[in-house]
Amino acid sequence: MAEKPSLGKGIAEYLPGSKNKGNGFIQCGVDTVVTWCFGHIFEQEEPDFYTPDDVPTTPKGKKKWRFEELPIFPEQWKKRAKDDAKAQIKVIRDLLKKASSVVNAGDPDREGQLLVDEVLEELRWKGPTLRIWLAALDEQSVRKALASLKDNHDYQNLRNSAEARARADWLMGMNLTRAFTLRNSGAGVVSVGRVQTPTLALVVVRDGKIEHFKPKDYYVPRINAGFWATWELREDFEGVDAEGYLTDRKAADRLASRAKAEGKATVKDFTSAEKQQQAPLGFSLAELQKVCSAKLGMSAQSVLDAAQALYEEHKAATYPRTDCRYLPEEQHGDAGQILSGLAKAGFADLVKAADSNRKSAIWNTGKVTAHHAIIPTGSMQGSMSPAVAKVYDIIVRSYLAQFYPPYVYRAIKALLTCTSEDWKATANIPVSAGWKAVYGMTDDDNDDTPAQPIPALKKGQVLTVQDADVQAKQTKPPARFTDGSLIEAMSNIHKVVEDEAAKAKLKETSGLGTEATRASIIETLLTRGFLERKGKQILSTQAGRALVHALPKDLTDPVLTARWEDALSSVSEGRVTLQQFEEAQRKFVVRMIEAAKATTVAVGQARPTSGAGRGKSSTGKTRGVGQKTGPACPDCKKLTITLKTKKGDAFFKCEGCQSCWWPDKQDAKKLGTKWGLEKNEYVRREDWISHTQQD
Repeated sequence: MAEKPSLGKGIAEYLPGSKNKGNGFIQCGVDTVVTWCFGHIFEQEEPDFYTPDDVPTTPKGKKKWRFEELPIFPEQWKKRAKDDAKAQIKVIRDLLKKASSVVNAGDPDREGQLLVDEVLEELRWKGPTLRIWLAALDEQSVRKALASLKDNHDYQNLRNSAEARARADWLMGMNLTRAFTLRNSGAGVVSVGRVQTPTLALVVVRDGKIEHFKPKDYYVPRINAGFWATWELREDFEGVDAEGYLTDRKAADRLASRAKAEGKATVKDFTSAEKQQQAPLGFSLAELQKVCSAKLGMSAQSVLDAAQALYEEHKAATYPRTDCRYLPEEQHGDAGQILSGLAKAGFADLVKAADSNRKSAIWNTGKVTAHHAIIPTGSMQGSMSPAVAKVYDIIVRSYLAQFYPPYVYRAIKALLTCTSEDWKATANIPVSAGWKAVYGMTDDDNDDTPAQPIPALKKGQVLTVQDADVQAKQTKPPARFTDGSLIEAMSNIHKVVEDEAAKAKLKETSGLGTEATRASIIETLLTRGFLERKGKQILSTQAGRALVHALPKDLTDPVLTARWEDALSSVSEGRVTLQQFEEAQRKFVVRMIEAAKATTVAVGQARPTSGAGRGKSSTGKTRGVGQKTGPACPDCKKLTITLKTKKGDAFFKCEGCQSCWWPDKQDAKKLGTKWGLEKNEYVRREDWISHTQQD
């Protein structure tokens, strides 16, 4: 039982016997059938299932949101079949009645494990179950995996960690979204998600730092002794501030003037040594998303989609949702075959210069987690779209680089003394391109201009100071997030944490979300109108900022959420039980509901921005597609906008005070009856339920 049709068909291709396609399955030979899900075909019941029948309902039949029902904690969790999957569930049920054993062929991760296991549980399968772990879908990999099936029970902890994650998201999303929305004086729904909210907070905090940043002028004195050398800053020097910048222009000018007047500089130290730089490690999904965002301008979701297509459709790359950048040493023997396949796929010239016997640092079994780095398989099926081909090219070159020699360069450092001050010059001069030839590079990645030539010098040698000047510079704010840098921040929380103790604890394992979920979290925030894209940049919207500022720190703190992710890893390793994790989540939800009761928030309605398929008015204010401006609001004097109810009836809404009116019966262009609070709240919550998914 595969996770999705493409995966099922990929496995069936390499099973023995003739293939006969049925409705929702493939018969392979006499005694084997491959069937599939469509992702999760069962889902958690909605909160209404667990609340009392006497809760008042809206005209649409939904139970009203009230504090009286919070927290909503299922005594026994229930799942239901998705409406669009019921036909396939019947196919699976009928097949299970005839089966003697089942093989779980979910994707090789915790979500893939649960996805198939929950179907077997809901359909009450009690027979023997095996597990196939597919790192890649090319013929060799599939046949190897088929020959080494494991007992599915060995993956029970992995299944439990996925269940724990799903329940935690439900408990927080369903309870806390309701709690804070009930305390909201604005017209928006206060959407709260376990990972979504702290991810949004990352962007809000970064945007705030940028917008409140005050640039600082600082100065860098230099001397030219046949090459430029910069002054070595001393913290006790006049004009150097607490942050280590020389901010006194006059002091900088005096340094340069004295050095020029001195006219001579003595070599205090000189080193020149050849150094090597090994090829970068392979790609985790986060690293691939970061590189593709920078080089190709692709969104995180687009990169994941391309990598998934390379894995499933084209059989050209290994499993993409990996957090590992290493390869098992046992696979080094496959290198020759993979390189041979890449030569036929258009990389013949690069393969010729590759040495399949070379063993770079990427080969380290001890550092391989559940999945190894993303690499090409050497196989190829079908024709790729341009976007997929570009991602494939990046993956292939990363792999080929492992079989090239190191990049060699000469590192030169000259330390001069002049007027009792030290002046330093450095240069990295390429000697041999090595693996950089794979990328067409012959110079250092980070140098915008060629390194200045520094001649061989001897200690004590006296040089003539030909010139001296002062470079005026200015501090820069942190960069706006892009898809790539936001994914990196989510997966390496320690890099954006300022508390040193927390940074050290988080460095090894903690992150926001998983390789499999980060891209979709970003897309969810864009769709809900809390984030927006401007070119490559990702920015927070006014609604997103209002949401983060309205919530308690515990809900927006990425460190706390990263530690929850660590706890989920402990569940998958069997060190924490599903019940223990869930109990901790329930206690947290109770505490946050109490915090909500003591809070008053004012979050307006968020709409998808232009980056998520919405247009903007000439003033830059986000408007829904097809919205028109209406008459001015009599209270705050702002223009209203024209919206429609679910039944298609037009009404006016003020985006300032959030008041709503029906059109005047005599003149539809004028304001008529003003809505009362009950009607207004009903519409905004129904709008939320209809147009978004709960986290």
